[in-house]
Amino acid sequence: MKYKEFNRLKGSMLMQNVLAIDVAKGKSMVTLISSCGEVLIEPYEINHSINGFNNLLNRINNLKLKNISVIMESTGIYHRPIERFFLENNFKVYTINALYSKMYKRNLRKTKTDKLDCISLSELFFTNDFKQYIRPDDIYLNMNALSRQYFALDELCSNLKNRYKNLVYLCFPEYEMLFKKEAIYSDIALSFISDYPHADIIANTRIDCLQNYFKNNNFRYWKRKATLIKEAAKLSYPSVSKDNEIVYDLSQMAILIKNCQCEINKIKLKLIEYGKQTKYFDKINSIFGIGDFTTSIIIAELGDINRFNNIKEITAYCGLDPSIKQSGKTIDIHGPISKSGNKYMRKLLFICCLNIVRLSSKCNVQNDIEIYYRKKRNEGKHHYAAIIACTTKLLRQILALCKQLDNQ
Repeated sequence: MKYKEFNRLKGSMLMQNVLAIDVAKGKSMVTLISSCGEVLIEPYEINHSINGFNNLLNRINNLKLKNISVIMESTGIYHRPIERFFLENNFKVYTINALYSKMYKRNLRKTKTDKLDCISLSELFFTNDFKQYIRPDDIYLNMNALSRQYFALDELCSNLKNRYKNLVYLCFPEYEMLFKKEAIYSDIALSFISDYPHADIIANTRIDCLQNYFKNNNFRYWKRKATLIKEAAKLSYPSVSKDNEIVYDLSQMAILIKNCQCEINKIKLKLIEYGKQTKYFDKINSIFGIGDFTTSIIIAELGDINRFNNIKEITAYCGLDPSIKQSGKTIDIHGPISKSGNKYMRKLLFICCLNIVRLSSKCNVQNDIEIYYRKKRNEGKHHYAAIIACTTKLLRQILALCKQLDNQ
């Protein structure tokens, strides 16, 4: 074989092609470019439908190319359909952070079009080494879906509770004294308030009916509670009459909170059930102050922890890496955390460290997190700054325990 022909064959074997996709909601701009800069498919727009995907796949197959990779930005949920399609068709998929590609696209001219974004993504692919996207196991995907549903419902429930407390004050303010603190959100309190949302309604109800209500719901002090509510209702003067629409709103709000809390409890049980099926559950659960549900949420948000090579990667994923600022000879490597990662994981680690420090002080149990917290406080750090420092240490413990399990 001649030398020139050998080089030609060698070059064709190493030839790479990239399908660059600029993702938008329901549609995307796509282009196929080779590593030598040849545009094989001119940029054009496709819809996120089975016809749009199949037409693109046919055009790619007609070119009879090898070594085709797909690169796209991670854009919330909009890139998920096209990512799924190419993964199912055995393409190498590279999903990159949109912030990274945005920094690469910066230029002096304020020109931005979907076609230029496609070309920029292809150039970015050929000039950088990216980690190929590997689809996680179904158990991690299901856990992550449950985790996000939990956080969404938890935030919704908090908003509903704020509205609920305001309505209680308008309709029967004495309820806050009869059901103290968190008891006002208990199932019996929510059920009772939904049926008796106004003081005048209770005042016009016989005492035996109120007693039977609590008795049938297995309330321990049903006679005493019914008597106290009846007496408070007779003396109460609410802000609105019993015919006001606000009274109906309170009744409906109590029902909504009860249903929301019920759904949250179901999600917690499902997460724990999934979590116990993973290999990391026992290791993470062994950390002092972390229970079954918290362990499951951590696994749901981190996924397969083995995908992180070192502490820097997992710290950056959680947005706990310090921001670095340099100007001339001045450099600050101990700046505030970047907060550019997973906000749910960051919040979860913060709450975990708070609980660990409190439980350690209460139970007089020493552990690494509590000792590290005291050390930071003695250095003059603020309480919250010390807790943030502890979150990184807790993350190190989690990664070390899971890596230890993988190396066995």
